[in-house]
Amino acid sequence: MNENFGVRVRRMRLEYRWSQQELSLRSGISTPHISSIENAKRYPSLEYALRLSDALGVSLSALCDENSVLNSPKMKASPDELPLYLQNFVLNEESTPYLQAAHRMSTLPKEDSEFLQLMIDLLAERRHLLPVSAHERGVNPRLK
Repeated sequence: MNENFGVRVRRMRLEYRWSQQELSLRSGISTPHISSIENAKRYPSLEYALRLSDALGVSLSALCDENSVLNSPKMKASPDELPLYLQNFVLNEESTPYLQAAHRMSTLPKEDSEFLQLMIDLLAERRHLLPVSAHERGVNPRLK
């Protein structure tokens, strides 16, 4: 990894108007560690580099390649800007896999993203058409 990795992380973070603490919350990396990366005092492990790229919404290769142009996706500056029901969802630990999947989907090429969205819609529609089993309703079938 070159010395520009930390500079690119800082530039993306500042574009979003995030503090290092905000990036820390979004990536799960401590604030002092992020500071060390941005100041080229430490180089991130592959896992941390992936966490930073995910949090910043860019591919790892774009973040590492000083010749690539970083285009920051449109993101809310803070969860506080979201409606209350979404803030509660985002802050719920059980939502993490769904948020990670949504983020991965958002970085796909448009045609792949549209295909996945169609599949999700079809599965959701199918789910609504299927009868609900006794187990899903919370009914003990032996008590019927």
